[in-house]
Amino acid sequence: MEIVKYLRILKEEEIARRYFIMNSFDGVLVALGVVIAMYLTGIDEPRVVIVSCLGAAIAIAVSGVWSAYAAERAERMKALRELEKHMLKDLGETRIGRRVQIMSFLIALVNGLSPLFVSLVLIFPFVISQLGLLPLELAFYSSITLILTVLFLLGVFVGKIGEENLMKSGMKMVLAGIVVGVIIFVLGGLRVV
Repeated sequence: MEIVKYLRILKEEEIARRYFIMNSFDGVLVALGVVIAMYLTGIDEPRVVIVSCLGAAIAIAVSGVWSAYAAERAERMKALRELEKHMLKDLGETRIGRRVQIMSFLIALVNGLSPLFVSLVLIFPFVISQLGLLPLELAFYSSITLILTVLFLLGVFVGKIGEENLMKSGMKMVLAGIVVGVIIFVLGGLRVV
């Protein structure tokens, strides 16, 4: 099956791994920002948090797919054109040409869908709260705990790739979440925002 072959190739693509990490990280921090802002403003309806996080996640996903496809395709087409010049042959309809299109698309999906999927996981406590199975305040705390856990796991993944101390790498990512939280709490306390 052709798609399985491309998925294997995608697994080996460093750029796909980088996009997954960077954009999952972006999705987590955006969700954290929304959750903390909603908490500080006293939102008392889980649906508002769900819709706000989903709106931000969908925007990041569309932006990620669109921008990555355009950038990846442009870079890969440039390389294809260079190869065509050397081979004195149009490669657009060959396996090489198809690979350019398919890999650009798959990498774009990784880029855009990773923050969306991460955000869906992080708003799950609010979905449970919306169903009446979890108090809203506990949903906020649960979501922030999930966010910090996902940040830590992303850091562990980065540490594993770089063959670094996994705990230290995980804590560096958690630190980014703490920085975001502190900044939002400070801004929320100023009463000017």
